[in-house]
Amino acid sequence: MDNFDIHAVAESERRAVSDTVRAALLTGPITDDVYESEIESWEHGDFLAAWDGERCVGNVGAFHFDTSVPGGARLKTAGVTEVGILPTHTRRGLLTSLISRLLIDARSAGNNLASLRASETPIYGRFGFGLAGDTVSAVIDARRARPLRCDPPSGTMRVLERHELLSKVPPIYDSSRWRVGTVNRPDWIWPHKLRAALEPAPSRFGKGTFVAAHTSDAGEDDGYVLYEVEWDEDFADNPTGKGRVFDLWGASPAVELALWDYALGIDLVVVWRAEPRPVDDPIRLAMFDSRAYETRQRLDEQWVRLLDVDAALKRRTFGPTDKSAVVEVDDPMFTENCGRWTISRAGAQRTDAKPDLRVDIATLSATYLGGVPWSGLAASGALSDAPTEALSDLDALFAVQPAPFSGTMF
Repeated sequence: MDNFDIHAVAESERRAVSDTVRAALLTGPITDDVYESEIESWEHGDFLAAWDGERCVGNVGAFHFDTSVPGGARLKTAGVTEVGILPTHTRRGLLTSLISRLLIDARSAGNNLASLRASETPIYGRFGFGLAGDTVSAVIDARRARPLRCDPPSGTMRVLERHELLSKVPPIYDSSRWRVGTVNRPDWIWPHKLRAALEPAPSRFGKGTFVAAHTSDAGEDDGYVLYEVEWDEDFADNPTGKGRVFDLWGASPAVELALWDYALGIDLVVVWRAEPRPVDDPIRLAMFDSRAYETRQRLDEQWVRLLDVDAALKRRTFGPTDKSAVVEVDDPMFTENCGRWTISRAGAQRTDAKPDLRVDIATLSATYLGGVPWSGLAASGALSDAPTEALSDLDALFAVQPAPFSGTMF
């Protein structure tokens, strides 16, 4: 491999690094205004850049997150981001050097997990990441969806004023992390997430972006939906509206149904597009006509890598089943992660017992959140010669409901 200079990104280098990543991801250099809006995010992550002389040719980074895992624990997570190599410097081992160093540093800093959202799916398995959860995009016919088959919880809805957004929305989100796979959203994320709703419309006509909150009978704000509405392209022929749901979170599935009931009842909007949504979105089966919810695309969402196998296994729950299994793990990057664990409803413990099956770190990482069954991996050919009984036991030990879902891009 070429002798590139790899070091932590200095403040004076951020602009050049940002342009390099954008070029790698098919985007041109940013304006001063856009760069200024992104400055704060640099303070909340660790970034490594590679230099060929005075030119930045590659970069990787990791934001500081936590991830909800089965049982409710929130594990310290390196949120891998800003990955890009200039087209002139690909296929030269540079990404391997950058990712390896980033993961080693992340483990040394006490992270139990690494998580990423992949621009290309074939890349990250070789670094120990496994596909741990999917997401869907949906198109919803509002006229066919209502009335819902169940009564949403009582309470009230209100459209938040712009000055309320940054104080009201973040705590609602934090109290709504009942799904495995959610990550915390630090303060610096929210101005980006809510930008369209925070800023007044630039023209007399066009899109409108709003946040509506649900308040319980006890007076607690327990859910919100961030959405956009506009007239459709065929306004002159068919004067109806369309909408997009960007973010919808409630303290319970019932509250989320109340948020959907509100959105589907907005006058004039006949079609909604929603993404990302969980693969088992509760609203689909609650609709009067379940075909009103049409899944247009299912994509990989969470790629997870266990950085500390022992800590990660011990901090999630398993079961319920009286079965147990011994799993032997191989991790070429971290020898501390190599070994055998007995996994049962009581937890995970290191052992010298004979393993029921042997897996690489990417396989264990894929199954860790409970959304990818061991038997499914075996059926795909990813687990060769795995005993059927052990796979069944591990399915029962690892599986979670509802399915993992993050809903946060980074």
